[in-house]
Amino acid sequence: MNKILLCLSLFTLLGCGAESPYRDTSELELPPAVKSTEPTMAVPSAIDKQARPEQKTVLLDDSEKPPVLIIKKFQDRAWELVIEALNQHKIEIIDKNREAGSIQVKYDASEDGGETFGNVRFFWFEDEYGEARYEIKLAWNGVETEVKVHLLEQAESEDDEDLADGSEKLVKMLYNAIKAIVNPEEQEQ
Repeated sequence: MNKILLCLSLFTLLGCGAESPYRDTSELELPPAVKSTEPTMAVPSAIDKQARPEQKTVLLDDSEKPPVLIIKKFQDRAWELVIEALNQHKIEIIDKNREAGSIQVKYDASEDGGETFGNVRFFWFEDEYGEARYEIKLAWNGVETEVKVHLLEQAESEDDEDLADGSEKLVKMLYNAIKAIVNPEEQEQ
């Protein structure tokens, strides 16, 4: 038994001292540099957070009609936030295609109530809406996700009157709901 151990230890010592052909990596080829097509977001440090005021995650751009909802998150996370907001408000989702960034819903803007002044609601200043079909489109622009809403099919009125487009109200509802999801402490104040 001792002879076997002696041979093993001698073999190990001799093997360790020899030059291994696998240790010299100077002849190896370097892999090619790969540029990532995935968007990158820098993680802010604690010093950065103290130096600048907190940036808003959800914004509403009123320069277009209807307004554009801007979510400073990747498109996958923005998709989840929009779906959660729709579910919270019990808005019927007719069709959704995550790859295309498209959600079709049935929405009646008149259910959101009329104009408010303090605690008093003025329903007679409100346009007449019906349950219509809308498309919600999400698009990543390299920095943030833009959410746009447009009318697909208007509901028919009983009086043959033209019903109003509720796209703007749907965008504002999504804005308020997502803002409450992302910053719940802001709602408590």
